[in-house]
Amino acid sequence: MTKEIDILVVEPGKAPYPAKAEDTLEAFQKIVGGPIEAGCYLPQRVMLVCNSEGKHMGLMPNRENPTDSGDFIAGTFLLCSFEGEHFASLTAAQQKEFEAYFALPHSPEKGDSV
Repeated sequence: MTKEIDILVVEPGKAPYPAKAEDTLEAFQKIVGGPIEAGCYLPQRVMLVCNSEGKHMGLMPNRENPTDSGDFIAGTFLLCSFEGEHFASLTAAQQKEFEAYFALPHSPEKGDSV
């Protein structure tokens, strides 16, 4: 049986919201709308998981990339924790911190490419 984990979902133009997702590749791909890219490691052992083809697919700019201020994340992404090689639930403190961190949507400036 696949376990569900607590995540945050961040859609373009919307505030982050908590959700539950099955801890499977397919569930994560459904949320982000395509192949996933995981590896943007944030403080408190939080991982950002996004669509690896988001920009090439022309998905809407969402938020500034927290590890590269000159870049942005395209399309819906999710945040989860991780333990070793496995995804894990966010704690209440992690959810609160990253709801605040990603509260403001990205407003692309002229010249931004998608």
